[in-house]
Amino acid sequence: MAFIHTIISALLGSPTTLPFLLCAYFALQSIYRLFFHPLSHIPGPILASISSLYLYTLSYRGTECHGLADVHSKYGASVVRIAPNAVSVSDGMALQSIYVAGGGFQKDKRYKNFNVEGHQTIFSTLDLAYRDRMAKAVLPLFAMGRVRASGEEGGIIRTCVDEFVKLFASEKQKALAHKPGSARLDILDLVTRLTVDVTTGYLFNQRYGGLGEQSPPSTHNSKSHRNELSAAPFLHKIVGFGRFSLLPNWLFHTVMTFSLSLGRLFPDKAFNDSLACIDDFVTRIVGDAAPDKAETFQSRLLAAGISRVVTMAQCKAVTFAGTDSTSIKLATLIFHLVQNPRVRQRLMQEFRLHRGEAATTDPQTLPYLRAVVQEGLRLGMANPACLTRTVPATGLDVGGTFIPPGTSVGMSAWTLHHNPELFTEPFTFRPERWVDEGKEATEETIRLRRQRDRDVFPFGVGARMCIARNLATHALFVAVRAIVESELLEGARTCAERIELDEWFNVSIRGHKLEVEW
Repeated sequence: MAFIHTIISALLGSPTTLPFLLCAYFALQSIYRLFFHPLSHIPGPILASISSLYLYTLSYRGTECHGLADVHSKYGASVVRIAPNAVSVSDGMALQSIYVAGGGFQKDKRYKNFNVEGHQTIFSTLDLAYRDRMAKAVLPLFAMGRVRASGEEGGIIRTCVDEFVKLFASEKQKALAHKPGSARLDILDLVTRLTVDVTTGYLFNQRYGGLGEQSPPSTHNSKSHRNELSAAPFLHKIVGFGRFSLLPNWLFHTVMTFSLSLGRLFPDKAFNDSLACIDDFVTRIVGDAAPDKAETFQSRLLAAGISRVVTMAQCKAVTFAGTDSTSIKLATLIFHLVQNPRVRQRLMQEFRLHRGEAATTDPQTLPYLRAVVQEGLRLGMANPACLTRTVPATGLDVGGTFIPPGTSVGMSAWTLHHNPELFTEPFTFRPERWVDEGKEATEETIRLRRQRDRDVFPFGVGARMCIARNLATHALFVAVRAIVESELLEGARTCAERIELDEWFNVSIRGHKLEVEW
């Protein structure tokens, strides 16, 4: 013992002791994680097995979806290890176990990073009782009958879409007059103006006013002067925070605190002005809300006993989520409609065929339009990255691979939506795959259709899926029909061959613009 004590004393007295101990610790930790950890039997990159830096880097760079799909392909496995205690699953059969059965697995602590101003939201909370209390208060607003009525003449969706088409036509005409032959429009900004008004008008009974703002998004101005929706910088900033969302809560808050400090030293006027616009709007709608009148999102929350401060946070959260996700989906759809005149032609034939019939009152009854929207939802994912959950005490078996309790497990819509075994040419926009390919009811086509329906989840899946999915989906149907019938896309071409994305938790179109030209 005296000999060992002498050795330890000598080491602690040496200036090289601390570096040596640190190196030894990390070496032993790496050996444990590689060979003795409960996930050591699951294939994956060595760096991912020993350090979360691998996954954090993918997330920060906006390449998480491509990166994880490549890992699945490289190792030929439906379960791969992507961090010391995290796995990615690409087998659609696991959706039921992870997200649906028994209410699905518990969200992991990552979701605390999505709290709004320190307040839990319907999306971010891990407390199911708290979530259910708020969700049940507002769920009647999203009943399909109510949503459909808003898409009819005089309804808020229809009114906003009609204004959107007029704005689109006006800006196209201005652009053509300014620069014939190469007139451009930023469709992302245009559709964001639409979706913010649909979201706020439908939920709050007061529109934000995106479609009525001055200086709409014609890009015939100089490149140095871009006319954006006033809410856009706020939306972009929140989306950008997603690159850090996988960080431990303490580290995420450290990064956010540092970011806010930098913001005070070097103010971002565009963001500050945008945030002020959002704050003023939310303060007004909550201030005007009457808890005894349950026709709006904010009044229903107040009636359920939710404080005004928390209600304001919920209103900010749903404004962001509804506006951002729906605008990404609609911009993606318009982009592909511009690139595919044959799809527009077939849609017009369907519209003419059903004109005057009862089916026209609900665009979701039109088969080819349904296929177009479904294909747009497959490609236009607002949340393409892994939706992470924590494996419960029972563990999880995926195709014979056991995933132990406590593991962070997730499935990526991007990976499943681009599965070449289910979707031939998975990056190609082809609505026919949802109608024509299933006409012959063979065992193979029935199996394929069922798997496709199972594996496409643009609004999440299970008990925690997006509560506003009915509203977003119907708005897409109404908008796509109106824009195609207007024939405003005739002669248009996209300014890029494909949409470039930053694959954060909430996807971002790079450059925050998506232009078409005539």
